[in-house]
Amino acid sequence: MRLLDYNESNLDKISELIRKNLTYDLLPRKWVVRNMNNPMFGHCHNAAGCLYKIFGVKALHMYRGLDDEGIWHWWVIDWDNVIIDLTSEQYTSVGRVPPYAEGSKSSMLGFDYRKRVMRLYDRVANEYENAPNLFNMENE
Repeated sequence: MRLLDYNESNLDKISELIRKNLTYDLLPRKWVVRNMNNPMFGHCHNAAGCLYKIFGVKALHMYRGLDDEGIWHWWVIDWDNVIIDLTSEQYTSVGRVPPYAEGSKSSMLGFDYRKRVMRLYDRVANEYENAPNLFNMENE
C-alpha cells in the first residue's frame, strides 16, 4: 500500500474528510444513542485508525487510554510527540478532559472495529480528489 506523505497540508485535508465522513453506520450499536447528543462520541477508534492507515507507522502511532467513565478513547501521536485527536470534542464539548495522561501505545482493534475503520478509509480515499490513485485499498 502506498501511503500519503505526512505533512500539515495533507493532515488538514485528510482530517477534514475523516470528520465529514463520521456517520452513524460506523458506530458500534451501543454508542448510537449517546452519539446523538455528542456527534464525535464513539468515533475515536474509527478516526484514529483511518489516520493511521493513511499515513502509516513511519508517521504515526495509535494510542488509547481509559477515561473517567471506564471507556477506551483512541488517538494518534506523530513522531514529534504531537497528539492528533480528531474526536477530542467528545470530551471538550462537555467540559471533560481526554485521557491522554493514561494513554499507552496500542494497535488497531480487529473484527467489526477494523471493518468500520476500513469503511471510513474507503470513503476518505475516494473523496481525496487531488490524489485518487495514491490509495490502494488492499491491506498492508
